[in-house]
Amino acid sequence: MSAWSEKIADLPASPGVYLFKDARGEVLYVGKALNLASRVRSYQSHDPQRPHLDEMRERAADLDTILTGSEVEALLLESTLIRQHKPHYNVLLKDDKSFPFVKLSVQEPWPRLSVTRQVRDDGARYVGPFTDVKALRRTLRDLRRIFPLRTCRNFEDYRRQDRPCLYYHIRRCAGPCYSRARVDPAQYRSLVDGLLLLLTGRNAELLARLTSEMAEAASSRRYEVAAQRRDQIRLLERARVPQAVVSGDPRDTDVLGFAHHGAHAAIATLFVREGRVIGKETRIVERAAGLDDAGLLETWVTQYALARADLPRRVLVAVLPESHGVLAAALASRAGRPVELAAPARGRARRLVELAERNAAAALEQHAARAAGRRARHSDAVLGLQRELGLPAPPHRMICFDISNFGSDQAVAAVVASEDGRPRKALYRRMRMRMPGPDDFAMIGEAVERYWTHVESGELPRPDLVVIDGGAGQVGAARASLEKIATRPVSLIGLAKREELVVREGLSDLKLARRSEALRSLQRLRDEAHRFGLDYHRKLRSRARIGSALDRIPGVGPARRAALLKAFGSVDALREATPELMAERAHVPLVLARRVALGLAHREGAA
Repeated sequence: MSAWSEKIADLPASPGVYLFKDARGEVLYVGKALNLASRVRSYQSHDPQRPHLDEMRERAADLDTILTGSEVEALLLESTLIRQHKPHYNVLLKDDKSFPFVKLSVQEPWPRLSVTRQVRDDGARYVGPFTDVKALRRTLRDLRRIFPLRTCRNFEDYRRQDRPCLYYHIRRCAGPCYSRARVDPAQYRSLVDGLLLLLTGRNAELLARLTSEMAEAASSRRYEVAAQRRDQIRLLERARVPQAVVSGDPRDTDVLGFAHHGAHAAIATLFVREGRVIGKETRIVERAAGLDDAGLLETWVTQYALARADLPRRVLVAVLPESHGVLAAALASRAGRPVELAAPARGRARRLVELAERNAAAALEQHAARAAGRRARHSDAVLGLQRELGLPAPPHRMICFDISNFGSDQAVAAVVASEDGRPRKALYRRMRMRMPGPDDFAMIGEAVERYWTHVESGELPRPDLVVIDGGAGQVGAARASLEKIATRPVSLIGLAKREELVVREGLSDLKLARRSEALRSLQRLRDEAHRFGLDYHRKLRSRARIGSALDRIPGVGPARRAALLKAFGSVDALREATPELMAERAHVPLVLARRVALGLAHREGAA
């Protein structure tokens, strides 16, 4: 028994943080719990949703705990310890790419404006991230006409030499390093505050402040200052890009969207300020297998939000987890004021959450495409199917099975495929059933088994979702066949025709909204399978009728039947032809042509 296993018996049933460590004392995993004894005891058993923890248990040589006064305190401490130790087996939250931030070193007497890709806890103000660094630098060049802040690294050198740089001469810097510029520290700090207001989307507040300062300077006959504020207002109004209001709530809001794809997930954050979206940030979550939206929200809070100095007053998500009270309390403790955690059901706020979810799905898709060295883009219908059906990954490639038969005669199976909601006809397959009918369950099982044989051999690509045209019985028959031959798990559903119910394994039937793109994509796939199967069935019945009409005539074998049909196209056309014309066009003996004409006329009279 390991040392940490022995310690479990002595753990108290109180809130706190636990740390698994290896033999060298390095932290492997950090977690928090309302009940330490119960939570840590759960690590003694295998968790199929988080297989990476099995390896952690084998490496763990020691267990350390820190008791806290409440679950909120435990959450705050967990966040600090994860950022400090960066444990290997914790869920990792990473930027999907290194986006630039605007940095203002407000902790310095003369703050410096710069662009950086690293956010440090150094007392500076960081605004961002911004997705287009070229556009950001171009915007900052324009804004420095309004807010002439220094950008130099060697400020002290210029100050010792009392010599300004070129930016002072072209009026892009106020020149705090130059004694003759006579820059007032309070006025310079006002420029810093004004730029921060603009970058954080509080344009109305900034314009109101500049207007007030202009009026105050004019009334006190400080006309140079008033003229400067007037020019700043004009430049600001010219530089502003109008943006539609997306939220009626003026509070600073972060809107979160989550997306899942196997062992990875993504969290997209839309920054809404004064009712307008001013930025977006996306983070990729590694080792996220088995992590639901509640787990992703907790990861966002512990590893990202609690490290921020500018927490919003409101956070919007799709669904509130059971622990939302603890998360909101932790955010409020960090911000020093209440932070609302809400899940809107309708209206503008709900549409913002859906927009954030689409951004998260797009980022995760791009991440997976980069990892695979390919380009990919999932449609809204495919992403909707993943969300509605609770699938582990977007069903990019789907196939649908349909059986077409009339009694026991000429039963066929049709298999159609789609990729990202579009038909992929190269993967269509059709087969004549060997199983005697009518038995839809047995024929579905046969079709799935025969098709999946080619999937396992590599002849056909592996689908992400299998759709069966039918109900629970057909789905069960398909699963039985898959269990016999499939080497990897695959998602399977049925689509019942009458009520358009989605039949799920082990779950209640799901009724999607009639206008749902997810339902329409399933209907299109099912209808295409039905069309493809009926078309094949009609061809087989047509061949059977033609064969029965000619094959019963003595002397007409496969070669002469083919020659007659090639020359005239159909049995009906043969009936209209004279024996002489048949012999001439089909190159058959006249005696045989007379026999064919007599045989077809006799069958027509009998009919």
